[in-house]
Amino acid sequence: MAELARGTVTDRPWGRTLAALGLRGVSGQLTVIADGKPFRIVFSEGAVAAATSPLANDAGVRVALTSSLISSTQVADIQRRMAAQPTRDEIDVLAEATRLTPEHTMRLRRRVTAQRAARTFALASGDFVVRDEIELPLLEGSELDIRAVIYLGAKSMIPETRMAQDLATFGSWFQLKSDSVDDLPQFGFGPDEQAVLGLLGRGASTQELEQQADIDPRIARAVVYALVSCNAVVVDGTQIPAPKGKPIEPPPQVRSVSQAIPRPVVTPTAAPAARAPTSPPLTRATPMPPAAVPDAPTMRGKKPTMTPSAPVPVVAPARAPAPTKAPTPGPSQTAAPATKPATKRLTSNVDPAQATEVAALIKERLALIERKDKGDHFQLLGLGRDANAAQIRDGYFKLARQLHPDRLSALGIADDERKAQRLFAEVNNAFAVLNDPVRKQQYADILARGGEAAVRAEEKRAEEMAIRILEAEEAFKRGEMALKRDSLSTAIRELEKAIDLNPDEPEFHATLAWAKFAAAPDKMAVSSPTRIALEKAIEAEPRSPTGKFFLGRVERMLGKDNDALRLFKEVLEIKPNHPEATSEVRVLEARLAGGGDKGGGLFGRSKR
Repeated sequence: MAELARGTVTDRPWGRTLAALGLRGVSGQLTVIADGKPFRIVFSEGAVAAATSPLANDAGVRVALTSSLISSTQVADIQRRMAAQPTRDEIDVLAEATRLTPEHTMRLRRRVTAQRAARTFALASGDFVVRDEIELPLLEGSELDIRAVIYLGAKSMIPETRMAQDLATFGSWFQLKSDSVDDLPQFGFGPDEQAVLGLLGRGASTQELEQQADIDPRIARAVVYALVSCNAVVVDGTQIPAPKGKPIEPPPQVRSVSQAIPRPVVTPTAAPAARAPTSPPLTRATPMPPAAVPDAPTMRGKKPTMTPSAPVPVVAPARAPAPTKAPTPGPSQTAAPATKPATKRLTSNVDPAQATEVAALIKERLALIERKDKGDHFQLLGLGRDANAAQIRDGYFKLARQLHPDRLSALGIADDERKAQRLFAEVNNAFAVLNDPVRKQQYADILARGGEAAVRAEEKRAEEMAIRILEAEEAFKRGEMALKRDSLSTAIRELEKAIDLNPDEPEFHATLAWAKFAAAPDKMAVSSPTRIALEKAIEAEPRSPTGKFFLGRVERMLGKDNDALRLFKEVLEIKPNHPEATSEVRVLEARLAGGGDKGGGLFGRSKR
């Protein structure tokens, strides 16, 4: 086993560390120890192939629930199955319990891997080591592009304070490299990012991005963070040379990634033709569906095949405005003040009717976007929801020709407020979705569920429900443990809390009924409500042994040994290896066979 690198998560922005490993095609396992807890990311030729996290938020069952792959009523059963089979892969157990299709199982596996890998961006401190030995099991076809993981981590995991500090170290003005446009799908950018990418195509500062009314400042910062980390932008008017050489293999005396990989050196760009060397690109992978958190670009196998992706809705990079930090003029040069190119306007040969038509189109479609429900992609392209592939392409190209910056300039339409640019980005995104049969079907499903706003609300409700269910399960387990210790008041309190969080779980009600019965001084007085509660739990979940087992105990303690024996035998039919029911049957059969005390339960025998 060889150690490839060692360091801390604060050596430099974490996105650059992961990008260095991914874009160089490293194969190995990165382990971060933070607060004594291990976080692991496995790289296979640069792709993220597996990851682990010790946090409950990253458990497979919680990700499946918030992704609407399972329902809240299935959580308790899944957790019991996992507890009974601790050596099995949790995704396999979950898929088997809920009968997920292979496609949905793989989708869930990728989402879990992406979330766990992205979780490392939330760590404020920690030591890491990269070794060439891989401990985690790998499944072919579940690999993720490192760029998608970096963007997910930047968008959802990095604290705001650290994000601001990292961006300050990057620079203040950024422009998308023309040769990076084809790689944008690998970041998993969706519709919310298109306005940011459009501005970066021409060049923009972080302040300019954040001041746009239609741009979420957090998304703007995350996009810039991910692009800079992966060397996909020009920074402050200069290009960042990509690290050269083989995957990270530091000499023995080098113990950190920050030492093993040269830090980027900012050098002035002599001329447009003088391009910095590019990082070895990852093989193109399937683009991430918009708004799908980490059903991310995937890399199948060691040598993934190229999959054509839909056009990326980005305004092509234009000539950059004068950079904030201009190169120092030489002896024969005179420094000229930086000026912003004036908007081109034609004052002759302009068809007023066409200009009016295009201006009205922009206003109409922008109004559609700005509606509360944002309309839908079909409406944006002027199509019906039954439009076929040819009609979708025709509708897109017709709009694209009308909204192209050169067309607007020829018609004398100034886009000083970037309204046309914003609309063009939305149109590109709509086409990217509808032109892909798989994404089109996914989008149709979203529309059938009430649209994106309704789906987001549904996902939020599902996430809140998931949290309540998991908290209920934790309270139930604490109640069970207290019951085993005969701490009946604590058991009742925790079980009532579990029912308050999740009142639809029959096992919770059955266990609480038994705890209250065991704690009652006069058991005959509470026997009737206890029986009613246990019988309701049995009726609600006939195949659960819990209600029948506790009802058997109640009958035995009240002296009804024959009824108790029948119930314990029914428990063993459901769960043959139930140890307590087996013991109860053995004792009752011996007593009944010997003609012993059949009314003893409350007379001289233990409470439980």
